[in-house]
Amino acid sequence: MKLLCPIYLLLILLYSCDEAGRVEKEVKERTNFLHDIVPFTSDSLIKVVIEIPAGTNQKWEVNKTSGQIEWEQVSRDSFRVVNYLPYPSNYGFVPQTLLAEATGGDGDLVDVFVLGAAVGRGAVLKVRMVGLIHMLDNGESDSKLLAVNSEDSYFGVSSLEMLNLSYPGVIDILKLWLMHYKGPGEVDILSVGDEVDAIHYFNTAHETYLQQKIK
Repeated sequence: MKLLCPIYLLLILLYSCDEAGRVEKEVKERTNFLHDIVPFTSDSLIKVVIEIPAGTNQKWEVNKTSGQIEWEQVSRDSFRVVNYLPYPSNYGFVPQTLLAEATGGDGDLVDVFVLGAAVGRGAVLKVRMVGLIHMLDNGESDSKLLAVNSEDSYFGVSSLEMLNLSYPGVIDILKLWLMHYKGPGEVDILSVGDEVDAIHYFNTAHETYLQQKIK
Protein backbone atom coordinates (compact mmCIF):
# COMPACT_ATOMS: atom_id res chain seq x y z
CA MET A 1 0.00 0.00 0.00
CA LYS A 2 1.49 3.33 -1.02
CA LEU A 3 1.95 6.04 1.58
CA LEU A 4 0.08 9.28 1.01
CA CYS A 5 2.34 12.10 -0.08
CA PRO A 6 2.88 14.98 2.40
CA ILE A 7 1.06 17.51 0.18
CA TYR A 8 -2.03 15.27 0.01
CA LEU A 9 -1.98 14.82 3.80
CA LEU A 10 -1.71 18.58 4.24
CA LEU A 11 -4.73 19.15 1.97
CA ILE A 12 -6.78 16.66 3.99
CA LEU A 13 -5.77 18.36 7.24
CA LEU A 14 -6.63 21.82 5.95
CA TYR A 15 -10.00 20.61 4.66
CA SER A 16 -10.78 18.95 8.01
CA CYS A 17 -9.96 22.12 9.96
CA ASP A 18 -12.04 24.25 7.62
CA GLU A 19 -14.97 21.84 7.85
CA ALA A 20 -14.79 21.79 11.67
CA GLY A 21 -14.78 25.59 11.76
CA ARG A 22 -17.75 25.75 9.41
CA VAL A 23 -19.76 23.29 11.54
CA GLU A 24 -18.94 25.19 14.73
CA LYS A 25 -20.05 28.46 13.10
CA GLU A 26 -23.32 26.89 11.95
CA VAL A 27 -24.01 25.52 15.45
CA LYS A 28 -23.45 28.96 16.98
CA GLU A 29 -25.73 30.56 14.42
CA ARG A 30 -28.47 28.08 15.28
CA THR A 31 -28.13 28.82 18.99
CA ASN A 32 -30.35 31.52 20.42
CA PHE A 33 -28.07 32.77 23.19
CA LEU A 34 -30.97 34.46 24.94
CA HIS A 35 -33.46 31.58 25.09
CA ASP A 36 -31.68 28.28 24.34
CA ILE A 37 -29.16 28.28 27.19
CA VAL A 38 -30.34 27.35 30.68
CA PRO A 39 -28.59 29.69 33.14
CA PHE A 40 -28.15 27.16 35.97
CA THR A 41 -25.57 24.37 36.16
CA SER A 42 -25.59 21.11 38.11
CA ASP A 43 -22.84 22.40 40.41
CA SER A 44 -24.68 25.57 41.58
CA LEU A 45 -22.94 27.92 39.17
CA ILE A 46 -24.50 30.06 36.43
CA LYS A 47 -23.76 30.40 32.73
CA VAL A 48 -22.64 33.64 31.12
CA VAL A 49 -22.35 34.36 27.39
CA ILE A 50 -19.42 36.63 26.56
CA GLU A 51 -20.19 39.49 24.18
CA ILE A 52 -17.00 41.53 24.67
CA PRO A 53 -13.62 39.97 25.52
CA ALA A 54 -11.39 41.75 28.02
CA GLY A 55 -9.03 44.25 26.40
CA THR A 56 -11.28 45.07 23.43
CA ASN A 57 -13.46 48.12 22.75
CA GLN A 58 -15.92 47.06 20.04
CA LYS A 59 -19.42 47.11 21.56
CA TRP A 60 -21.05 43.81 20.69
CA GLU A 61 -24.40 42.74 22.19
CA VAL A 62 -27.05 40.08 21.85
CA ASN A 63 -29.87 40.80 19.42
CA LYS A 64 -33.06 40.21 21.42
CA THR A 65 -34.94 39.10 18.29
CA SER A 66 -32.47 36.63 16.76
CA GLY A 67 -30.54 35.73 19.90
CA GLN A 68 -27.26 36.23 18.02
CA ILE A 69 -24.34 38.39 19.14
CA GLU A 70 -23.87 41.36 16.84
CA TRP A 71 -21.67 44.43 16.62
CA GLU A 72 -23.89 47.31 17.70
CA GLN A 73 -24.66 49.54 14.72
CA VAL A 74 -24.91 53.28 15.37
CA SER A 75 -25.60 54.37 11.79
CA ARG A 76 -25.95 52.87 8.32
CA ASP A 77 -22.20 52.52 7.84
CA SER A 78 -20.68 52.68 11.32
CA PHE A 79 -20.52 50.50 14.41
CA ARG A 80 -20.10 51.37 18.07
CA VAL A 81 -16.61 51.52 19.54
CA VAL A 82 -16.05 52.56 23.15
CA ASN A 83 -14.04 55.78 23.05
CA TYR A 84 -12.24 55.17 26.32
CA LEU A 85 -9.98 52.46 27.72
CA PRO A 86 -10.89 48.96 26.48
CA TYR A 87 -13.10 46.76 28.61
CA PRO A 88 -11.14 45.89 31.78
CA SER A 89 -12.81 42.49 32.05
CA ASN A 90 -14.75 39.99 29.98
CA TYR A 91 -18.30 41.30 29.62
CA GLY A 92 -21.48 39.45 28.82
CA PHE A 93 -24.94 38.48 30.01
CA VAL A 94 -26.86 35.75 31.80
CA PRO A 95 -29.29 33.95 29.45
CA GLN A 96 -32.99 33.85 30.36
CA THR A 97 -32.94 37.01 32.46
CA LEU A 98 -34.83 40.28 32.14
CA LEU A 99 -34.65 43.64 33.91
CA ALA A 100 -38.26 44.76 33.66
CA GLU A 101 -38.88 48.37 32.68
CA ALA A 102 -41.92 48.37 34.98
CA THR A 103 -39.61 48.07 37.98
CA GLY A 104 -37.04 50.60 36.80
CA GLY A 105 -34.93 48.31 34.63
CA ASP A 106 -33.80 48.91 31.06
CA GLY A 107 -35.61 45.94 29.49
CA ASP A 108 -32.33 44.11 28.83
CA LEU A 109 -30.64 41.04 30.25
CA VAL A 110 -28.47 40.94 33.36
CA ASP A 111 -24.95 42.17 32.51
CA VAL A 112 -21.88 40.52 33.99
CA PHE A 113 -18.21 41.33 34.37
CA VAL A 114 -16.33 38.01 34.42
CA LEU A 115 -12.93 38.51 36.01
CA GLY A 116 -9.93 36.67 34.64
CA ALA A 117 -8.04 36.13 31.40
CA ALA A 118 -9.67 37.18 28.12
CA VAL A 119 -11.88 34.60 26.40
CA GLY A 120 -13.42 34.52 22.93
CA ARG A 121 -16.60 36.29 21.92
CA GLY A 122 -19.54 33.90 22.13
CA ALA A 123 -17.90 31.73 24.80
CA VAL A 124 -20.33 30.27 27.33
CA LEU A 125 -18.67 30.25 30.75
CA LYS A 126 -19.59 28.63 34.05
CA VAL A 127 -19.12 31.30 36.70
CA ARG A 128 -19.63 32.02 40.38
CA MET A 129 -21.24 35.31 41.36
CA VAL A 130 -19.23 37.25 43.93
CA GLY A 131 -20.71 40.76 43.90
CA LEU A 132 -22.81 43.41 42.24
CA ILE A 133 -22.25 47.04 41.26
CA HIS A 134 -25.53 48.91 41.61
CA MET A 135 -25.70 51.69 39.03
CA LEU A 136 -27.97 53.84 36.90
CA ASP A 137 -27.45 54.35 33.18
CA ASN A 138 -29.35 57.41 31.96
CA GLY A 139 -31.60 57.08 34.97
CA GLU A 140 -32.44 53.40 34.43
CA SER A 141 -31.31 50.55 36.66
CA ASP A 142 -28.48 48.74 34.87
CA SER A 143 -26.45 47.07 37.59
CA LYS A 144 -23.54 44.74 36.78
CA LEU A 145 -22.91 41.34 38.31
CA LEU A 146 -19.33 40.47 39.24
CA ALA A 147 -18.32 36.87 38.64
CA VAL A 148 -15.30 34.58 38.44
CA ASN A 149 -14.69 32.01 35.71
CA SER A 150 -14.63 28.37 36.84
CA GLU A 151 -11.63 27.77 34.52
CA ASP A 152 -9.53 30.68 35.79
CA SER A 153 -7.34 31.22 38.85
CA TYR A 154 -9.85 33.82 40.03
CA PHE A 155 -12.23 30.92 40.76
CA GLY A 156 -10.69 30.60 44.21
CA VAL A 157 -12.63 33.74 45.09
CA SER A 158 -16.06 32.95 46.55
CA SER A 159 -17.21 36.26 48.02
CA LEU A 160 -16.90 40.03 47.69
CA GLU A 161 -14.78 40.06 50.83
CA MET A 162 -12.35 37.54 49.35
CA LEU A 163 -12.20 39.53 46.11
CA ASN A 164 -11.25 42.69 47.97
CA LEU A 165 -8.65 40.84 50.05
CA SER A 166 -7.10 38.82 47.21
CA TYR A 167 -7.33 41.44 44.46
CA PRO A 168 -7.45 44.86 46.10
CA GLY A 169 -8.47 47.70 43.78
CA VAL A 170 -10.39 45.59 41.24
CA ILE A 171 -13.76 47.00 42.32
CA ASP A 172 -12.41 50.56 42.19
CA ILE A 173 -11.07 49.99 38.66
CA LEU A 174 -14.42 48.69 37.43
CA LYS A 175 -16.34 51.52 39.08
CA LEU A 176 -14.02 54.15 37.64
CA TRP A 177 -14.26 52.62 34.17
CA LEU A 178 -18.06 52.47 34.31
CA MET A 179 -18.30 56.10 35.40
CA HIS A 180 -16.35 57.30 32.36
CA TYR A 181 -16.71 54.89 29.42
CA LYS A 182 -19.87 56.59 28.14
CA GLY A 183 -18.77 60.12 28.92
CA PRO A 184 -19.46 62.44 31.86
CA GLY A 185 -22.76 62.23 33.70
CA GLU A 186 -24.14 59.16 31.90
CA VAL A 187 -23.58 56.59 34.63
CA ASP A 188 -24.19 56.91 38.37
CA ILE A 189 -22.61 54.35 40.70
CA LEU A 190 -24.92 53.79 43.67
CA SER A 191 -23.31 51.05 45.76
CA VAL A 192 -21.54 47.70 45.72
CA GLY A 193 -23.35 44.60 46.92
CA ASP A 194 -21.98 41.24 48.03
CA GLU A 195 -22.55 37.74 46.68
CA VAL A 196 -25.93 37.41 48.48
CA ASP A 197 -27.11 40.62 46.84
CA ALA A 198 -25.87 39.35 43.46
CA ILE A 199 -27.74 36.04 43.76
CA HIS A 200 -30.96 37.84 44.71
CA TYR A 201 -30.59 40.22 41.75
CA PHE A 202 -30.06 37.34 39.35
CA ASN A 203 -32.95 35.28 40.74
CA THR A 204 -35.33 38.23 40.41
CA ALA A 205 -34.30 38.81 36.78
CA HIS A 206 -34.69 35.13 35.94
CA GLU A 207 -38.17 34.99 37.51
CA THR A 208 -39.14 38.11 35.54
CA TYR A 209 -37.98 36.43 32.32
CA LEU A 210 -40.06 33.32 33.08
CA GLN A 211 -43.14 35.40 33.86
CA GLN A 212 -42.77 37.33 30.58
CA LYS A 213 -42.33 34.07 28.66
CA ILE A 214 -45.59 32.69 30.10
CA LYS A 215 -47.44 35.82 28.95
